[in-house]
Amino acid sequence: MVQAMQTNNEPQLTPKTGLVVPSVPALSAADQAVLAELYLPLIGPLAYSLYAALRSLQSSENELSNRRSHAELLGVLGADLPSVLSARKKLEATGLLRSYYQEDELGAVYVYRLQVPMTALHFFADDLLSILLLDTVGELRYQQLASDFTPASVDLSKAQNVTADLLDVFHIDRRKVTNDAPLSVQKARAQLAAQEPAEPTNPVIGDDDFDWQLLGQVLKQNYVDLKQVAGSRQLIITESRVYGISEIEMAKLISEVASLTTGQFDESQLKLLIARRYERPSAPAVAETAAPATPAKASATVKGQLTAAEQQLVSYAKSTTPYDFLADLKQEKHGFVTSGENRLVHDLVNRGVLPSAVINMLVFYLLQNRELAALNRNLLETVANDWQQHTLTTPEAALAYIKTRQQPKKRPARRQNNGRPVRKEIVPKWAQEQTKGKQAAPKSKSAANQLTEAQRKQLAERVAKLDANSKKED
Repeated sequence: MVQAMQTNNEPQLTPKTGLVVPSVPALSAADQAVLAELYLPLIGPLAYSLYAALRSLQSSENELSNRRSHAELLGVLGADLPSVLSARKKLEATGLLRSYYQEDELGAVYVYRLQVPMTALHFFADDLLSILLLDTVGELRYQQLASDFTPASVDLSKAQNVTADLLDVFHIDRRKVTNDAPLSVQKARAQLAAQEPAEPTNPVIGDDDFDWQLLGQVLKQNYVDLKQVAGSRQLIITESRVYGISEIEMAKLISEVASLTTGQFDESQLKLLIARRYERPSAPAVAETAAPATPAKASATVKGQLTAAEQQLVSYAKSTTPYDFLADLKQEKHGFVTSGENRLVHDLVNRGVLPSAVINMLVFYLLQNRELAALNRNLLETVANDWQQHTLTTPEAALAYIKTRQQPKKRPARRQNNGRPVRKEIVPKWAQEQTKGKQAAPKSKSAANQLTEAQRKQLAERVAKLDANSKKED
């Protein structure tokens, strides 16, 4: 039986749910180049294929009665419903798709209105998309893409403009141009304007928790142009949320790239500086204000009765950015953070569906509890989707949920000492040191060693008795 899927506040969606894709103009060669070179690294191959599949399912009649089913879309893509829904969210987040839902006498139906990709100029000018692309492909590839989409310029400073004027070539009554246009022209304009899709909505991140007054005070002392800071508001808040940069640290970064004479700064240089600074494993951890737990979540935390080790883990998850948390955990496992893992964490943070502290618990769950050597995109998105649907907004709630999922898999108490090691949740050393400092020394392993020696001694005595009995029988 196929289970219904639900994302955020959407109604349940099954493969039988209808869909309609209104027809849109074909993409130009320039649009296709931008989609393949700039959008594809962000949305991934499945979302890229979904965009193409939706274009193939366009309805020329643009009527809700002429609908298809999501089962047909799944068949075209050869993917399951959760994966396609996740890919759809990426198209929506990057402004390539707008989704609408309604119910009528024929049942539930989604209307997917495809959007034209931004031009390369607007893409690189957009703070959110350009930063996301920089973090995804790296600085070298980012600079190469910017160079590829920069048109070759020709020096026309010494040339004379001899272009013909429209009215010099074509004879048109100037009174019709200067006065109101004819009714037929006005009617055609209104008809085309009604069919023209609205401009894609650029991703927006709220800045309610950012202290702009504190940032302004620090920058004013460093003689930075505050007017330009106000114009770069979206860029600053985006970088702050993505990397967990505090107001003081952001002021230092802006001051580093600001001119000593004019007080102005280059936004692209600020992006590169932050990308370089926070790609380093030694980047300082920045404290993040934990979201207040709702009464329901608070009661769940009390009910869970966290141990001292779990409280240390939760405390560190709240006070560390996902990038530093991942780096510390991989270092504890004597590994390193791959570029793919950095992109996965960045995508999850930028999506904004889970708080940073919950993302840290998700990373801990996959790498520590599931004992993965590296983060896997499919598993990460599956677990994140599950946690979002269960509204896990605090690390305490995430930890309690992990326990409930693991509880049925525990062995009975009488079979615990059958010679096989019993899994024990251990808080990493870096979390212990961060929360308790030098006083939090690692637990001694002598108890485990003594238990092992006792078991060995007991087994040796058993073997000796068996040998003695066998000799008597002989």
